Amino acid sequence: MPGEPWEPEERRKRYRNAKRDGLRRLMTEGDSWFDYPPHANIVDWLESEGQWAINRLERSADTVENMTTDANLALLAAIAKKEKPECILLSGGGNDIFTPIPEAPELRWIYRALMDYNSSKSAAQHVNAIVWDEKKTDIRRGYVRLIGALGAYAPIAVHGYDYLCATGEKVRYDGFRLAGPWILPSMKKRGILNPDLQSAILRVFIDEFNVVLAALERAYPSTTIYIDLRGTLDRSRDWINEIHPTENGFRMLEQKISDALLRRLPAVIEARRHIR
Repeated sequence: MPGEPWEPEERRKRYRNAKRDGLRRLMTEGDSWFDYPPHANIVDWLESEGQWAINRLERSADTVENMTTDANLALLAAIAKKEKPECILLSGGGNDIFTPIPEAPELRWIYRALMDYNSSKSAAQHVNAIVWDEKKTDIRRGYVRLIGALGAYAPIAVHGYDYLCATGEKVRYDGFRLAGPWILPSMKKRGILNPDLQSAILRVFIDEFNVVLAALERAYPSTTIYIDLRGTLDRSRDWINEIHPTENGFRMLEQKISDALLRRLPAVIEARRHIR
């Protein structure tokens, strides 16, 4: 009896079959935007196009910190060396701001990055710049480690997230287990109750996260392709919870990623040939 489509052995079987059919090879590592069993996610949609043989290594709820352990980097590098993908597609950083914190077990790290409500302050001033800068630095260092470990084997495509929503909807964080919510409770705990201000603060986080990834593309132009997904999703229609899009929302995000791979990957591959 066949397993569920999201199970690792089923994914490996599809990859083997797609390789046998001569499809172009991709390797993916990341979080629940690539691994969301309740409905089709970005890589599911990408796989459904029939253009790519995708070696899927992502895991729901994964963090950049987890992806960049010495053991995982060695594993990823060994796979990339053996399989020779045309591109390595990464999704990471979102879960790093939702890790547990001992001082508030019912909340997550994002609570630390918020300031108490002050009617005289802007959205950006409600972000704890010191705490957030430390986290951005950690995430950037993680991506640099990934680029260092994998960039010799294939170009690396990275994506920023679209604007998250403080809806208070519970999250199927590892696929099926209900968890959270964490954004809205953290906002409320800080006294940030106005929905417009909540959205504006989340825009600060997402915009600054995207700045980190865009800088990686500038720093490593022959290795890194940054894909900007902001403005793709409609807040009232395309989100199923605070951090996951609907099935159609994932489809719209995938279309942008697919387009970036088709349009921009050939030039990067060609540039790498000249460097060598």
